Amino acid sequence: MTRTSRAPLIAALALVGLALTACGDQEPDAAADPSQDPSTSTSESPSESPSETSSEAPGPDCASVWVAGQTLPQNYQGCQDAEKGRWVQAMVYRCSSDQQLVTFGTTFYAAKGEVVNESDVPLRRNKDFQKALASCGA
Repeated sequence: MTRTSRAPLIAALALVGLALTACGDQEPDAAADPSQDPSTSTSESPSESPSETSSEAPGPDCASVWVAGQTLPQNYQGCQDAEKGRWVQAMVYRCSSDQQLVTFGTTFYAAKGEVVNESDVPLRRNKDFQKALASCGA
């Protein structure tokens, strides 16, 4: 890859990094579910794990993972939603840069290994998230 062809990639990554640092309060909105947008390519879709019938939680509690300002684990695959009593598979957008942008509910987002952001509006209306998604090339 030449230095010239790397410039757009570096600029896009910088924009994603800036966009992922924004945070605030939020209210859920089901319309921001990425699975409802056919133009969005996702590598994984939310689903219930077969282990949900087990008495042991298959992974971390969603409320402890999706905290604004906390780092989303690099190996995040999903979480146990204690309120709904089920496993929530990670909703992942694979970026052209190989980075993975993840959403939870309608107002949380983060790149794996980066800071969790909580939007004060649904992600479909959050300008910072939309810029991050566009820069990501998902």
